[in-house]
This record gives sequence, structure tokens and C-alpha cells, in this order.
Amino acid sequence: MIKKFIHAFGESIMWFGVTAGFVSALLQSTSYLFSRRFVLKHRNPGLLVVYSQLVMFGFGLLTLAATLPFVRVPLNGTFCMLLVVFVAASCSGYFCFFQALREIEASRLSSLLGLKIVVLAAITVAILHQPLNDLQYLAIGCSAVAAVGMNFSGGALSPRGCLFLLLTLLTYATADFVETAMILMMPGESLLLNSVAVTGVAFSVLGCVSSLAFVRLKWNRSCFIDAIPYAAAWYLAMLFLFTSFGAIGVLFGNIIQAGRGLISVLLGLLLLRFGFAGLEPRVGARAWTRRAVMAVLMLIAMTLYSCAGRQS
Repeated sequence: MIKKFIHAFGESIMWFGVTAGFVSALLQSTSYLFSRRFVLKHRNPGLLVVYSQLVMFGFGLLTLAATLPFVRVPLNGTFCMLLVVFVAASCSGYFCFFQALREIEASRLSSLLGLKIVVLAAITVAILHQPLNDLQYLAIGCSAVAAVGMNFSGGALSPRGCLFLLLTLLTYATADFVETAMILMMPGESLLLNSVAVTGVAFSVLGCVSSLAFVRLKWNRSCFIDAIPYAAAWYLAMLFLFTSFGAIGVLFGNIIQAGRGLISVLLGLLLLRFGFAGLEPRVGARAWTRRAVMAVLMLIAMTLYSCAGRQS
């Protein structure tokens, strides 16, 4: 009886985490559309980072105001150290990403970021000493191939581009693990409330640090307003992503997240159908066929990892 209850509870947590991951993937895909609109108008992706972080600073404060009456944030040395690492990894990740963007075209770089799942697996095994089974390795391989193949156009990469790509993957992976550790340190029993509270803390501090950029930047009201849709979609995506990591772990959560490639394909079709070619440029039938194949491979990866979790 007890075993059945534990099994049922574990299943419910897993599906809760999977659902949160899919919602986050949908919101991230939506945020990319808003980011394209911003960049097309202002021609500077760095401005999007600064202004969106300022908006998310406000969202973070509102989140804390709503959740602190119900949760307790353990502001001990370990939690604060993890928070510092998260902010440092996030800021370093943004810097490395934009340096990589100077060497690698945006569509290729977006696909290559799918290799983060491989970096996460390496950290899990080599540093955290958490073994993976054969099905999990197969799922990670399928996920990486699908994520990279979704939009990859081929061709050689420069050594400088490879270096900044690797640093971007490492910093993003570090942020993912730190996010999860912060959630697991929360003393409350509600995974959702804990995840929301940690998101509020993380983005309040990150936004505060990012606002230092205005020492050198002039305030632009148009940039601020145009950054709000992206910031709102991205912040909500992070709320659900943190929840997914807390429920099903960083690796499985990232495999579910990689499903945004499939969602992006569907959104791209809808945008082209309604004439928004400026946000989603037209591609040939061959590219759409490749994207469809990679989307199926991504679904296979999710299924394999889910089955591997049940075996464990």
C-alpha cells in the first residue's frame, strides 16, 4: 500500500514537472518572437538584455511581495553563495553569448545551444557523481542531435566562436544547477511556492546588478516599453522552468525545454500562415522537412528519458 502511494506520488510530481517544462518551452518560444521584434527595431540585442532585466527586476520584487508571507527564504551563507554564483554565471553567460554571436550567425548559435544538455550530463556524471543509465544517455544524445539539427546550417566554426560557445554552455549549465539547488534548499513543502520565491529572489538581484549598465547607457523610454513583452514572457518561462527543475531535475527539465524547437516550428508555421514573414523568415521545403524529423527525434528523447526514470 505504501509502495503504491509512493509510486503514485512520484508519478504526479513527474507529470507536474513535465507540464511545467512544456509551459516554459512555449513561453520561451513566444519570448523569442518578441526579442526578434525588438532587435529588428532597435538593432542592438545588448539593449534588450539590459532593459528586460530591469523589467524583470520589477517582476521579481512583485513576486517576492506575493510569496514572502507564505514561504521563508533561507538567507544563510550557502544560499547567498549560490545566489552570487547564479548572478555571476548569468551575467557571464550573457557576455559570452554576445561574444559568440559576433562569430556565429544567430540561427546557428541558437541551435548549438542545444548542446547544453551534453554539458549538463558531463557535469552530472563527472562532478556531481550521479550515474546515468543507458536509456538516459540515449535520450541525451537524441535531444542534443535534435536541438542542434533543428536550424543548423553547417559550415566550420572559428576557434574564437567555439571558445565563447563552450563558455556560454558552461555558464548556462552552472546557472541551471544553482537554480535547482536553491529551490531544494527552501524549507517549505510547496514546490510551486518555493520555485516562485526563488525566481523572485534570483531575478531581483540579477536585475539590480544589470541596472549598473545605466551608468554608461542613456535612458531610452522606447527601448524600455518594447522590452516589456519579451521580459514578461521570459520571466513567466523562468517561473515554470525553475518549477520543472525542482520537480524532475535539471537534465530531464532541459530535455523537455529543448521541445521549444518543436513549438518554434509550429509557431513559425502559424506566423508564415498569417503573413508575419518579418518575424519568421521563409525557408525551403527541405528545411521544414529537417525540422519535422528533428521534432520527432526530440519527442523520442523525452519518451526515452521518461522511461529511464521509471526504470530507476
